[in-house]
Amino acid sequence: MATLSNIPSRSLKDKVAIVTGAGSAGEGIGNGRAAAILLAQDGCHVVCVDSQPELAERTVTMISELGFVQAVAFTGDVSLAADCERIVQKAVTEFGRLDILINNVGIGGPMGTAVDVDVEGWAKGLEVNVTSMMLMAKYAIPVMEKNEPEGGIRGSIVNMGSVAGIKGGTPWLLYPTSKGAVVNMTRAMAFQHGQQGIRVNCVCPGKNYAPRTLVSSKANGDQEHYTPQWCLREGCQRSFASPGRMGRF
Repeated sequence: MATLSNIPSRSLKDKVAIVTGAGSAGEGIGNGRAAAILLAQDGCHVVCVDSQPELAERTVTMISELGFVQAVAFTGDVSLAADCERIVQKAVTEFGRLDILINNVGIGGPMGTAVDVDVEGWAKGLEVNVTSMMLMAKYAIPVMEKNEPEGGIRGSIVNMGSVAGIKGGTPWLLYPTSKGAVVNMTRAMAFQHGQQGIRVNCVCPGKNYAPRTLVSSKANGDQEHYTPQWCLREGCQRSFASPGRMGRF
């Protein structure tokens, strides 16, 4: 049972985080960039990772312009084990430790049902959306375990899921399948590493007004729907609601 003496501090001062997919198109604020900025605002040093260096650099510049603590950009492909190892080593080399991992990278993947989905695209989508999170955790957890526990916690991992991974109902198969895997991978990781003081959680947002969502909607000829007001009012329901009775999560 928690007591006032062992509740972990909410301060992130001098903590170190890795955020994958920390870039966003142009001046937009997607999930990864938002997470990086908010972590830095709370005093956390942040390694901003993206496959496109200019996007990660822009996030770091934004953090600097806001007067927050130091952040660094790193270019890497989180579907590659060697790059994941390099990312974690960058955090240790630059800041001496690692406390937080935000597994934010994800793609929509190929459209289509089981009948007509592109098989190569399916394999790549699972690699990016699921395997990358396992690979980042593979190298991050041993480093986190070296931290002195605070309230029993040595490190924290947050995996980015989706409402689609809980409810399904999208017109293509890959995305809800991969995000459902993320939800249950999180459960398994939390059970397996909790006793070592590694906390693992999953965030499952609905449709949001982010740069990548807007780019995707334009590519699909559906950009008239994607306004902030539409996403707030009915984006989640229209995108992810399946017909008929649905079980509770």
